[in-house]
Amino acid sequence: MAATGQERFQRGFEPIPAGFVNADYGDIDDLARVIDDTVGAVMLEPIQGEGGINVPPPGYLKKVRELCDEKGLLLIFDEVQTGMGRTGKLFGYMHEEITPDVMTLAKALGNGFPIGATLARPNVAEAFEPGVHASTFGGNPLAMACGLATLGTMVSEDIADKSLRQGLYLRDQLSQLRNAHPAIREIRGKGLMVGCEFDADISFMTSAALEKGLLLNVVKGKVIRFVPPLVITVKEIDQAVNTIDAILKEKGL
Repeated sequence: MAATGQERFQRGFEPIPAGFVNADYGDIDDLARVIDDTVGAVMLEPIQGEGGINVPPPGYLKKVRELCDEKGLLLIFDEVQTGMGRTGKLFGYMHEEITPDVMTLAKALGNGFPIGATLARPNVAEAFEPGVHASTFGGNPLAMACGLATLGTMVSEDIADKSLRQGLYLRDQLSQLRNAHPAIREIRGKGLMVGCEFDADISFMTSAALEKGLLLNVVKGKVIRFVPPLVITVKEIDQAVNTIDAILKEKGL
């Protein structure tokens, strides 16, 4: 809650613990600017999800890793949305062949069963001893079994590669949609984590799509965030894109 740069998520939970300083995402110079002797770690998403599917410039994550190494800082990746094959790799950081010091996972890790996990390099994990970071339901046997089964299936069936291929198809179909609708500004993303940004406010899209049997998520009022099941079919992608096309035609966009 304290880490997010979006104040709307913090409202009602004040006072928020101090200590986090925000930098412009994707701007390595701005990140370097805010780092001083009081900073102990850098925390970010490999691709911003709630922020609107913002993909950093190529090489950015590697530069962040280098900056953290230079300054003696921990690098923490929030992979709750990008992890578990979502971006076409098992974890989002793998696109730049680097390794974080700490990584958080949840959501897809349990394939529908509630679970969250924090992974760390051995030298970082040594700071924790049994009972230091206790949780009433932490290590729940059923949740752990679900997580292991999900991870095993993800790897054995190469779900990440399927996500990569289906994501390419989705972006291709959205690009064709863009040719017919000038209000679409940009298509971006990796794997099955895709954003379709508009020049106009499309807050209406969520309810309009629901009326036609399609669940959509709009963030920032202008970006459709596509994070469908990783087992989505070409037929289902076509159906979704055709539905969006019909709504845009109805709205004259």
